[in-house]
Amino acid sequence: MKKLLSITLVLSLIISLAACNQKVSESTLENEPVTLNIFQFKVEIVDQLDSLIADFEVAYPYINVVIDTVGGGQDYGGSLNKRMNSGNEPDIFNIGGPSELALWEDYLEPLTDQPWVNNAFDGTLDMVTRDGEVYGQPYNVEGYGLIYNIDMFETAGIDPTSITTLTALKEAFATLESKKSELGIDKVLSFSVGDSAWWTAAIHAFNVPFARQENPFDFIEALNQGTATIHGNDRFEGYLNLLDLYFEYSFDNLMTVSYDDQYSSFALGKTALLHQGNWTINQINDIEENMNIAFLPVPLSDDPSWKNDTIMVGVPQFWAVNTNSAAGNKEAAKLFLDYMASSERGAQFIVNDCKFIPAFSNITLKANDPLSQSIQAYSQAGKTSPWVWMYTPNGYLDPTSKEGLQKYYLGEFSKDDYLKFLDTKYQELVKAK
Repeated sequence: MKKLLSITLVLSLIISLAACNQKVSESTLENEPVTLNIFQFKVEIVDQLDSLIADFEVAYPYINVVIDTVGGGQDYGGSLNKRMNSGNEPDIFNIGGPSELALWEDYLEPLTDQPWVNNAFDGTLDMVTRDGEVYGQPYNVEGYGLIYNIDMFETAGIDPTSITTLTALKEAFATLESKKSELGIDKVLSFSVGDSAWWTAAIHAFNVPFARQENPFDFIEALNQGTATIHGNDRFEGYLNLLDLYFEYSFDNLMTVSYDDQYSSFALGKTALLHQGNWTINQINDIEENMNIAFLPVPLSDDPSWKNDTIMVGVPQFWAVNTNSAAGNKEAAKLFLDYMASSERGAQFIVNDCKFIPAFSNITLKANDPLSQSIQAYSQAGKTSPWVWMYTPNGYLDPTSKEGLQKYYLGEFSKDDYLKFLDTKYQELVKAK
């Protein structure tokens, strides 16, 4: 009788657990403990990831997640390379576009059969797909451009919808400069070329002339083949004009402006514009919640054929699984990625916690922050340009773009020097592949 009662209790417990979460019961009863190591770059979402991981570990009690973050201007790629060569390889790590797909090809586990793949929006997996196999899960969809303070623009009498040319942007900057006392700002624009925000200029601003080519990906291929040049290209001449405008109306020493300096000055009302993306919304809200803000496009000229009325929209990074990890770790890694992309908690993490625009059709939560809403408005209107920098050779952004831009800012390079430097280094990196 006691034996029968014992069996009944055990069966009841198993059935009860299965009713709550079949996966949890199966995992708890059938799997050995696993320590899942994640190495990621996005400093803006560390707290949100910690919270998500805590819930994931409740759902999968046999998995202990250890996360390490290197980003915010630090060299994630260099740090990842050290980890891979140290014998302390992470189970989940981040990769960018095609150049990093090639760089880390020996470490990438195919994810083509994962449940979330069929839910990914068209185009979001293109950069991590090779020979029909998918090797990365998109973080999200992000956008960047000139974030502007709507209230300040109204006070200054500037119509943001009119700013679709470089001339109009220059006039807006000049108007804001003339009304600094009235607006209470120190500078017109929050920008940086150095410190922990060097990528603001050397990656994101640098992307604009690539994205505004008549056919951006044909241009990249022509650079790869040595049949096109950056020097003498009209879009890059427009890019230099944009940089000169930014330099004129931003901080006195852009080499020393950190990422924190950049977004905090804008959130504190010390600047009217911020050259950044929607990933800054949580930091902005921490300082000044519910700011009335949106995106302006980033024009390079007055020629409408250059798509000067667009902002840059793309997938910033991808989650990848290390194919060299133990079988249990790879399975745990795939469970974690699917938890982010397919579960209700994952949807809350992506949309509500991180303020991300999801890359998956199954996530129906609507973005409620103004920057994500602004990006979605541009996207719906077809006013977007792609993120092209991920197609450049490894080493082209850091140190090449970073070095060239900083030398141009410091007056060590003329315009010709800077653009010729970019061409020379590009060809050196192509030949070194």
